[in-house]
Amino acid sequence: MTTNIRPRLLPDRFPSYTMGWSALILILAAWLPAACTRFSTPEIQRDMAAEQMVVSLRQTNAGLTRFKCVGKISLSGPNRPAQSFRAAMAGQLADRLRIDMFAPFGGSAGTISSDGKHLFLVMHPSREYYRKRFGNGSLRRMIQMNVTVGDLLELLVGRIPMDAELSPRLMPDEDEAQTHLVFTDRWGKTRQRITVDASTHPVRSVWFDSNQNQTQTLTVTGRQMIGGFVLPKRIDLSTSSGERVSVILDRYEANARIDESLFVPAPLSS
Repeated sequence: MTTNIRPRLLPDRFPSYTMGWSALILILAAWLPAACTRFSTPEIQRDMAAEQMVVSLRQTNAGLTRFKCVGKISLSGPNRPAQSFRAAMAGQLADRLRIDMFAPFGGSAGTISSDGKHLFLVMHPSREYYRKRFGNGSLRRMIQMNVTVGDLLELLVGRIPMDAELSPRLMPDEDEAQTHLVFTDRWGKTRQRITVDASTHPVRSVWFDSNQNQTQTLTVTGRQMIGGFVLPKRIDLSTSSGERVSVILDRYEANARIDESLFVPAPLSS
């Protein structure tokens, strides 16, 4: 049985809804470029003077790669009493650090260390010994601050940690003896502000989150010349939640000889 099926012929006129879709497509084609321009990342003008200052700050104490020092560390927070310890510190850039804290009346209180592969926390009074993979080197669980081993090493050799992906620009301060180096993200939001004195030495740094809320503040007090390097005398780091760490540097030995085994605390004997 054969059935002749005639093909349907295209109509002379398309239905009215087809014309409506055509008009909509034309409108979208005209609107999309403008919309993309509106929602694309705004172009940030480069500040060459600010970029030059960033280069200079990054080169501060460039020849200083290792150190030993003794000093004092103070810890405080909204949910814990203030504590102060004598401390022995040693570091080797970019990821090796050891801090031994001693109780005010003698004896070891605790050790924080990194060998670049693991982070160590030793609590001597309670005989606790912890080791975990280095990861990004964050010390948040140890000192309740969003600080990495690399950040702390930068501070201890006299530099301010700066994010290379942010755009810097200079802003004057009401105090003519100071200038602000402001870092903005791709959306133009301020993420860090470094204040430098008349000699372009950093005295303060403030970090902000993506909502422009202040997260951490660093204050650098005093300067000392050690082995041809300019180093701070005191570092104060605080968070918006009230956590605070203060470090006083004393008897600093630049580019000291350090045995790699120093950064791996020995397990506690039973």
